[in-house]
Amino acid sequence: MTTAKHEAAVRLSVQEASQLSSELWNDPRCQGEADGLVRLLVQPAMLELFAIHEAGHEIYYRRAACTAFIFDSPRIIYNEKEKNPFTEQRARIRIGNWVQPEGDDWLQKLARGYAAGGRCSLRLTTTDYGGDTLDREHFDELYIGCYPGVAVDKKDIDKMWSAAQRDVNRDLDDKGLQAQVRAKAQEIMPQLFPWLGAQDNRP
Repeated sequence: MTTAKHEAAVRLSVQEASQLSSELWNDPRCQGEADGLVRLLVQPAMLELFAIHEAGHEIYYRRAACTAFIFDSPRIIYNEKEKNPFTEQRARIRIGNWVQPEGDDWLQKLARGYAAGGRCSLRLTTTDYGGDTLDREHFDELYIGCYPGVAVDKKDIDKMWSAAQRDVNRDLDDKGLQAQVRAKAQEIMPQLFPWLGAQDNRP
């Protein structure tokens, strides 16, 4: 596939995943976000980076008894309430159906799941990209939601998050786990980046 065709395939995938009206998609602000996202996604090294990040999430989510996952390919998110309503979303894996397991350590295990993406990105690639700002925000929401009607102390969330990062960092000293993350990244790449599957299936 030529460079131009490859870029067009990536852009089409982003457009389809975004599910925006033609008016919104063609908004110059949206196109600016899409241009920047596509520039990242045509770089194989960036796909590997994002896939390693998401692979870390999946492996640790499974350790927290999660068995169903939703793969979100790259897209543009529209939120009319924001000053800049268009925001790029890179590849993301989300937990599907999940039943809280028995025991009192399930939340800490989930914390490792949320923290694992950034730790894997930093430990297993040559970049300084953690990409876990949104992961932390999502974990904060999860933590607070576990204690309805209670004023949660942010220090408690910080403590659990920091412990989760330390745990994953320690685990990643194991070469076997490193290989597992890299293998999982290769496995899920076609689910995260649909145009790769299309290339593999072309005549």
